[in-house]
Amino acid sequence: MRRIYQALAVVALLAPLHLHAASHKWIAVFSKGTGYTSQAYDTRGDWRELVESLRVRKAQGYEISHLKYSEGIWFAVYSKGTDYKESYLLKARDTEQLGKLVDEQHAKGYSLIDMEYGNGDWVAIFGKKPQVEQQLIAKVGNHEDIHTMAKLYWDKGYDMVDIEHAQGYWTALFSKDRNYSYQAVNVTKNFGNLTGSISKRWSNHDYITNMEYGYKRWVTVFSKGSGYGDQGYVATRDWSDLNDEILRRWKQGYFITNISAGW
Repeated sequence: MRRIYQALAVVALLAPLHLHAASHKWIAVFSKGTGYTSQAYDTRGDWRELVESLRVRKAQGYEISHLKYSEGIWFAVYSKGTDYKESYLLKARDTEQLGKLVDEQHAKGYSLIDMEYGNGDWVAIFGKKPQVEQQLIAKVGNHEDIHTMAKLYWDKGYDMVDIEHAQGYWTALFSKDRNYSYQAVNVTKNFGNLTGSISKRWSNHDYITNMEYGYKRWVTVFSKGSGYGDQGYVATRDWSDLNDEILRRWKQGYFITNISAGW
């Protein structure tokens, strides 16, 4: 697998925004070419209510595909047509326990699909794939070290699947089984400068596979070979304002591939 290491000082977001840079934002990234056939989402302020909604969605034939926590709200995305089945959630108190969970669930035939930190716990989504992914958890304390961490594991044949900021660290999930041909990680402080670079990435068929905010930095992972054919986004001040746009994008054949939130 060919690896190219590239660090850009500024990232651009997906379309013009009419939001003050200091305001809190919920951002949904939409993609075509996901393989999904249907989606649903739920938002809950109470964890137990979120777990109950998960049971309902599972009974409807959905798998949980993405989870985000911000400003006291859990935002869960459910999808049909995923490349895994039997998805479920597990909690961990810190990254060490999270790493142990990954090893334990791998031994049972499950891969880590997504991870999120919220309300004092790590929450991991596991799912059963035809073959268990080779995965590991790594972390660094400073955003300046994210590129060094990424290059270290890229050179070993891993792809960066997810990165989260919590408990004083940037914690990343790496996998050897995503088969991306190229990745780049962009780190920026100013949200208002996020537009142009992403447009350039899209023109080169580099698509957003993860986006995270933490400690006054936006971190965006771009990948080539994701299978995505097109992308778009919506950014709002409140999660409830996402609903109409999500419905519109679904009608256009797009599906949610990332939810992020920050300032």
